[in-house]
Amino acid sequence: WLVIFKKISVPITAHWKGLIACVFQYVFKGFYCCKACEFIFSHGAKVFALEILLLMTLIFYNFENPVNYALMNHSRNANFYIKSIFLVFFLFVFSGKAYLQNCKLYQASFNGSEYVYALNSLPSISVVGAPKDTDWTRWSIVNDRSVYRLYFMPIGRSDKLYQFGFNPSTNRYEYGYESMPVIPVFGLPFNTSVSSFSILFDGETYRLYFKSKDNLSLYQCAYNENTQRYEFGFNSIAEILISNVPNDIDLQSWSMLYDGNKYRLYFASKNNRYQLFQFAYNGQTYEYGYGSMPIIDVIGMPTKNFVKKFNIIYDGEHYRYYNLEVIY
Repeated sequence: WLVIFKKISVPITAHWKGLIACVFQYVFKGFYCCKACEFIFSHGAKVFALEILLLMTLIFYNFENPVNYALMNHSRNANFYIKSIFLVFFLFVFSGKAYLQNCKLYQASFNGSEYVYALNSLPSISVVGAPKDTDWTRWSIVNDRSVYRLYFMPIGRSDKLYQFGFNPSTNRYEYGYESMPVIPVFGLPFNTSVSSFSILFDGETYRLYFKSKDNLSLYQCAYNENTQRYEFGFNSIAEILISNVPNDIDLQSWSMLYDGNKYRLYFASKNNRYQLFQFAYNGQTYEYGYGSMPIIDVIGMPTKNFVKKFNIIYDGEHYRYYNLEVIY
């Protein structure tokens, strides 16, 4: 254990400014700067147990062994010990923070001209029971006229979805409520951007969308009842272009829905997350402004540390807009 720990702790903790940057990215911006941070922050309980073991090993090795204790007077060994303790402290504090993560949704409803916070809506809705490796930044909502359903992907993976259902008796989204807890995703093309996704239900089929890495088109999957998984190109147009795109849209903040009339696509503005650009499917492409109000504003949302992606659904009666806040 000590050999392994010594090899990883010295090069990592030597760059203490980098560690501070990692913490800032995670706590204040909600994303991971590297694979190491992704592991540390998404496996809180496992890392907590590991860090205790490593700390005990260090103490035993350096203080119970007289030779090693004497060697601690050597500046190099002392430097290693200090760095090692710093790394353990770093893991202890922030793996505990990751372990306590949860999230809350904030809801607005469309009044015919704009989305208004809490209009015909629960102002906020808690999400409970999420697996510890849930990626809060990758999410979508759908209403299938039976249950409001919420989806996330695991951190670092794009081959499955975690599914939640809204429980009206508790007014919470609960993992696995009236839902398959885990749904596989199969066959995504190599050029798929998996940093975000959107799901809609068109009355017959659940459809899952990703953007291409060049952001010029949508890749479409559909749920196969026989295999119980989302499959790329199944019962779908595999790739659909996005056309007449305004210059100031935020390509990472988008959502889709079907309202019984049109398949609709939304992007937020780069300059104002509460200004939405609306597209609709014209039979060939998703075209900006086609059969749509080109721009829709969202008003009254509280000031929170929301993740970048928003979501919009149509539940048969209301268009609803959601933001997600990660809480501890």
